[in-house]
Amino acid sequence: MSAHCVRQRPVLILEWPFMAGPTSPLDRVLLHLKDSRRVVIAPHDVYYLEASGDETIVRRRGRKTVRDVRSLGEVVPAFEPCHFHRIHETWAVNLRRIREVRPQRDGRDWEVVMQPPVNRVLPVSRRRLTGLMRRFGDAPRR
Repeated sequence: MSAHCVRQRPVLILEWPFMAGPTSPLDRVLLHLKDSRRVVIAPHDVYYLEASGDETIVRRRGRKTVRDVRSLGEVVPAFEPCHFHRIHETWAVNLRRIREVRPQRDGRDWEVVMQPPVNRVLPVSRRRLTGLMRRFGDAPRR
């Protein structure tokens, strides 16, 4: 990618108000790894974030995951400007990687189905359902 393209990208991103935020001009997030290392990743490559004790598992397209040493609550704010939404105490998802939002078989609770190749089904907590639906411009049906 030429330097000319890199300079133009922030202008295009900032034209979209829903993408404005501290991470949007670079469209990158800094992950904190063990041994004080830092890795830069592109949020659009991430499907979901999963809490694992005091750490966060970052699930990308391939099978290999990255583990951030910070809690999910500390990691999510860096991803929120890049279309991520917390759907559960344990999960935050990339809204652009959701294939389907549907009620579970019991009819009371909801879940999201992630796009291929991940194809994972994740639960949506009842208290976070309305916020998720609003991000898509909809209201949940009871």
